[in-house]
Amino acid sequence: MVYEHLLDEASEKGLTVIERYPFSSPRIRGLCCDDTIAISASVDTEAERTVILCEELTHATQTVGNILYDNRSEHRVRERIFDRLVGKEGLVRAATAGCREAWEFAEWLGVPQEFFAAVMENYRHRYGTITHYTGSEGTFALSFEPTLRVRPVRRAKRRTSTR
Repeated sequence: MVYEHLLDEASEKGLTVIERYPFSSPRIRGLCCDDTIAISASVDTEAERTVILCEELTHATQTVGNILYDNRSEHRVRERIFDRLVGKEGLVRAATAGCREAWEFAEWLGVPQEFFAAVMENYRHRYGTITHYTGSEGTFALSFEPTLRVRPVRRAKRRTSTR
């Protein structure tokens, strides 16, 4: 599972993860301070813990200083976790596994539906209504309007001239 992989990564980087920290405010879902990541005890699903751990791990390894009021840094971190937990490759793999509805993609990828919706909104903003992905499985067109559709791109056969 992705969550266990993220826990292993945190450990390899020398970070301590406290999985059920009793924050005094229910608004705090996760926090990174020095070499410790704390996830709120009120986070009750593995999908939510995965997103929070990935975000805090990204903060711990890729940001510097106090970023509480740095919207650009927060936006970059958010895009990194979108790509890491979902990404174009993940969308293609989920689609080829049979996912068609947003909730199926979210479940297959192991993320909350609200997070998946935020990813789709971000991708529409970043890539427009359509983008492509090429991987070992081939080339795919990903369409984000009106809903997510993933289709293989077939290359036209070249015609040879007989002149």
